[in-house]
Amino acid sequence: MERKLTILINIYAIFLLLFVLAYYGYYLYIGVLWGFGERMFTLLVSDSLFLLFIPAAAGILLKKTWSWWLNMIIFFQLFIAKFIALGANVTLLMTDTVAQPLQGSNLLVEILYLVLYLIIITALSLNIVKQRLSVNRKFGEWFWRVFTGAIGLYVFHFIITLLVIAWVSPV
Repeated sequence: MERKLTILINIYAIFLLLFVLAYYGYYLYIGVLWGFGERMFTLLVSDSLFLLFIPAAAGILLKKTWSWWLNMIIFFQLFIAKFIALGANVTLLMTDTVAQPLQGSNLLVEILYLVLYLIIITALSLNIVKQRLSVNRKFGEWFWRVFTGAIGLYVFHFIITLLVIAWVSPV
């Protein structure tokens, strides 16, 4: 069982690295073809949180305790951000504040992201995974630390994104 867990954890870490390479490789390709304009720069900054997957995955591959904390904070932040965005979009659509009709497929994709983040958070929360990465905290002890870190990361990332948007497209 220990060997299978190690293989699964390594596959997870490698997937994170491949995701970052594919994601930013695609943007690099588009940028080279169409140019790195203001919109591309803003998009890269708003999606820059995914760059944290690189140290998170490297730490997991090296079986470092801090990597568990970093992974949890990143995925809690992604979950919180997606939850807030989904709530805001549903509210705007239900109050007819935006002219775009609510599309079930888009809503389903957003909900699937929430489920994916929740599955990853749950998997990382399993005692066997925590023990493998030398995390010896109970749920009540680690939850608030991770939650606070995720909120801090969310606020920091949000402010940086707003500053870049204001800088790139001043009114």
